[in-house]
Amino acid sequence: MKYSKSLSVVLVLFVSLFASSVAFAEGVDQEVCGFELLEEGEVAHDAEVVAVRRQLRVEVGDTFRVKVFLKNTGNMPWFSDESSCAGPRMYLGTDKERDRDSVFYSPELEGIDDTNWIGANRIGMDQLRIEPGEIASFTFWSQAPDEPDVVVEYFAPVLSGVQWIEGAEVSFEMLIGDTGENPVDTRKRLSYAFESGSLMDINLDGEKSILVDLSEQVMYVKLDDDVIRSFRVSTGAAKTPTPAGTTSITLKQEVRVGNAAPHYIMPYFQMFRAGGYGLHSLPSLGNDGGVFWTEAVAHLGTPVSHGCIRIADDNAVWLFGFTEIGTPLTVQS
Repeated sequence: MKYSKSLSVVLVLFVSLFASSVAFAEGVDQEVCGFELLEEGEVAHDAEVVAVRRQLRVEVGDTFRVKVFLKNTGNMPWFSDESSCAGPRMYLGTDKERDRDSVFYSPELEGIDDTNWIGANRIGMDQLRIEPGEIASFTFWSQAPDEPDVVVEYFAPVLSGVQWIEGAEVSFEMLIGDTGENPVDTRKRLSYAFESGSLMDINLDGEKSILVDLSEQVMYVKLDDDVIRSFRVSTGAAKTPTPAGTTSITLKQEVRVGNAAPHYIMPYFQMFRAGGYGLHSLPSLGNDGGVFWTEAVAHLGTPVSHGCIRIADDNAVWLFGFTEIGTPLTVQS
């Protein structure tokens, strides 16, 4: 439904007057509610992660606090669950898997007046209203489990009834008690985190494998049957397809330069099939000022390569450290 500018002004004035009359009648401080209702297509809801404050380690059964800061980088205000205004309610919602019940959900805690959990999958915004350009905070209290654990939690901002805001996901890890594990293995476990919850079930000695789905243009990295990473990729174009089938990593090079012109530079190259087929970071040319690399970034998710499997730079670095010579790789259509 589209609103005219004049109707928008009337609606904003009505909302403001209504909220003001309610506040006056209840004898509370007046809350400013007015905002411009933009035309359809002009509204932009966006956010940027500023910081996450929490303890890295807590003891079993301890009460702890987490505070997340997000900047409103859209063009509409956010309102909290406590606001009396008629506007979009902003929350932190549980993510990976989306809208699941958090392991840290604590509706009541001794000595804490308000844990700020709206439900098992929602955390309230601290401020009543946040304008575009301002920073909001989301504070919640919780109690650590009764058993030692290594836990990762993922959240994302969500405007109730409007949309999830992509690209502003928040995650934090927490070491609970003493698991008896050496720090090297704990760091490795944390590097394999992919979904919210306990990481203690990950088999660090599990079989490593890679699955590339050509139809999805997605790579899945696995330990045994557990997916621990997924990346967007760019595989071979229709005239130069990436061959389907199961092979393995046979060669690893930190940098590979193509023999034939235009001599593509391919960092973190991992050959998986004879004929030069490999996984690698986004390719570049040495003399074009980064133009080709920029195009390669935009092509992720689209099959445009000469048969290799392109991966974003940071993902390629991680994958290079994860794989070994002999790691199986399956390409499926």
